Amino acid sequence: MSTRFLLGTSALAASLLVSPAAFSQGAVTVIGGGLGQACYEAAEDQRVAPMKAMEICNLALTTEVLKRRDKAATHTNRGILHMRTGNNTRAMWDYENSLRLMPELNEAKVNLGAALYNLKRYPEALAALNEGVKAESENARTVGFYNRGLTHEKLGDLQSAYEDFREALKMKPDFKQAQDQIARFTVVPAGS
Repeated sequence: MSTRFLLGTSALAASLLVSPAAFSQGAVTVIGGGLGQACYEAAEDQRVAPMKAMEICNLALTTEVLKRRDKAATHTNRGILHMRTGNNTRAMWDYENSLRLMPELNEAKVNLGAALYNLKRYPEALAALNEGVKAESENARTVGFYNRGLTHEKLGDLQSAYEDFREALKMKPDFKQAQDQIARFTVVPAGS
């Protein structure tokens, strides 16, 4: 049986489209060591002011000799801090640096996809997220599917958006943003 997907247009749905929850949620931290570890902890603890946390990450990158993975993780975590301050271009630069060091770091691809989404570069975001959903971390995969759902919707592919939100909810049933997004959809038989 074929189905098609309709996007609800209720007042609630319209408010979700402009709420912060509708923006890409890329914030998958990666653990490093030494000052890199301190950068990770500062990125994880949202009570630490982003500028103070960035200082810690900058110190890690400029004063410590970091292993390749720790340096990649520190770039990823600093990218999250840039996103938190709304500087998605700088975040994207950090994620790209992380991926130059470790091309297989799919968690950074989830975050790169989020930054590209926020910059309205949807085809590039989709490409990054297609790789990011292969991350080892279930949290990263969950966020990746959610962000990919948002991206599919922006690209007009409602069926894929619905399927990605559903996949995010399978992995994390209490994921409020994904619940809110999927609630806006109505599945109807094709031809109706």
